[in-house]
Amino acid sequence: MRILVLGAAGFVGSNLLSRLCHSSVETGRSSTTTIVASDIRKPVSGWPRNYGGDVAFVEGDITNAMFTAQLFSKPVDCVFHLAAALTLDAEMDFGRGLDINVHSLMRLLEHCRAQAQPPTFIFASSISSFGGPLPAVVDDYVFQTPQTSYGAHKVIAEQLINDYSRRGYVDGRVLRFPVVLTHPGPATASVSDRIASLIREPLSGRNTVCALRRDTPIAVVSVEKIVDSLLKLCQLPSGVFKDTRAMNQPALTVTPAEIVAGVERVAAERTGMPHGSVTWAPDAQMQRIVDGWPSNFTSSLALQNGITADKSVNAMIDAYLSAKE
Repeated sequence: MRILVLGAAGFVGSNLLSRLCHSSVETGRSSTTTIVASDIRKPVSGWPRNYGGDVAFVEGDITNAMFTAQLFSKPVDCVFHLAAALTLDAEMDFGRGLDINVHSLMRLLEHCRAQAQPPTFIFASSISSFGGPLPAVVDDYVFQTPQTSYGAHKVIAEQLINDYSRRGYVDGRVLRFPVVLTHPGPATASVSDRIASLIREPLSGRNTVCALRRDTPIAVVSVEKIVDSLLKLCQLPSGVFKDTRAMNQPALTVTPAEIVAGVERVAAERTGMPHGSVTWAPDAQMQRIVDGWPSNFTSSLALQNGITADKSVNAMIDAYLSAKE
């Protein structure tokens, strides 16, 4: 079996790759034998190297058609597509965002269609695909009206994967991510990382700024939980999907104030732990983006198949600290 992981040097991608490299993964055909990990940048230190089979890192840009063709020079059995231009990047550069998030996806799907055996195609969609007036609880069947270019790109991607799956060109599975915590750094300008900084920075002895109101409800999931979900999604029989291949990742709803309270609890319990402070300085653009996202995010299909939310913000903070140790 040949597995392709796109966006493998990113936060979710690197955690997924580590799990793939240290466990036997079944996708309904055979055990993992080869992983091709790809990203636009070289992997950071700690890149897993002790997998029992063949692991190869290929540096390149999926907007380059020749590079994409190189990735499919041999048949691919399973694709994890995690590469993307995120919300703020896609807002700042419309053309680049469209090229990464839509045009590149179309080329990938066409390479899959050209294969004799259709691959399993796992795609990371986003909570950003929802927007505008929303019900109190957002499940898989709430109408999607994204309010950002990134969100619009994800809706386009979902529909393409639905249609390619309907026609038998891929076996598509789409998981819509909420905010994934906790990015270990270095800090970036992404919305999710600025939320993650409320955990990472104080527990590293650094001060940080919260650009959201204290009482802003946010749907979050730990990176450990999202990796579990992606692997479970890969293993589901295709028959569980009906009129759509997409589902929400069930999320925990928290506020910045609750995150900060959890960090303060940890700092108080662990003698000698560094503890930076949080300054509250809401940013209108970031507040508008997050206010447009669902805050209560769930999926009955996901829950029925063992894809669940984290139990508490305290458990997420403890998991982050355990990963650092």
